[in-house]
Amino acid sequence: MTEEKTSSKQTTTSDATPRRDSTLRNGLRIVEALSMRGAMSLGDLSRVTGIGKATAHRLLQTLSEEGYVDQDAETSRYAATMRIWEVAMMRSEQPDRVSPCLPAMQRLRDLSRETVILGLIDGDEILYLHRLDSPEAVRTFTRVGDRAPAHCVATGKAVLAFDPAGEERWRTMTLDAFGSETITDHKAFAADMKATRDRGHSINRGEWRGGVRAIGAPIRGWNGRVRMALSIAGPAERMPDDRIAELAPLVMAAAEEASVALQGRKDNS
Repeated sequence: MTEEKTSSKQTTTSDATPRRDSTLRNGLRIVEALSMRGAMSLGDLSRVTGIGKATAHRLLQTLSEEGYVDQDAETSRYAATMRIWEVAMMRSEQPDRVSPCLPAMQRLRDLSRETVILGLIDGDEILYLHRLDSPEAVRTFTRVGDRAPAHCVATGKAVLAFDPAGEERWRTMTLDAFGSETITDHKAFAADMKATRDRGHSINRGEWRGGVRAIGAPIRGWNGRVRMALSIAGPAERMPDDRIAELAPLVMAAAEEASVALQGRKDNS
């Protein structure tokens, strides 16, 4: 059972995208396509990204010279190198936002027996930093490194509810629909955010992926800012309203424990 998809971003071109920095933008599309789909021929890469063959070939040559792409001598297919992973690892280690939260996540997983997720807000999306799987045979799945629209997942809603911009942001952000339960009306979303703030935890009632429910709570950094959240997610049949009410205090307690741990690490604000 899957809670999230790989990304709410698209890799195809758009007429609405400004033409400035088009070379850089196309290069990034190529890197993303090769990283997500594996080795590809020039023709397949051109089709997937929407970039012309001549332009794609020129960019591949530059990426190859910089060590980000390799071309197989026998098949002529292009593939991303480990250079991308090396850069990602350098970024992920500075700062370490996961380690301070792990003890709280482990306790929450053991008490709830549901999948525990750690997320970081990035614009209008949540980036999944870590996951501890439920021990149950039937469980939700979220891939670390994936993104999801913040307005319809528990981690994202927990962060947005405590956004300093408050109602101004809630009433202006894009609320795309991903299912019948997604809140797309700005007035209704603002009311949901206020309720989330009042009770201290968010609830996802299948708003992102039908059949999956989740509870989230905000994690505060040393300066009081809320940019991260913890959540537990499980199959809807295992997460009726009465169990959500039972589990919510555990989620809030875990988020508070993680907050205390992070507040001792001033580089994790």
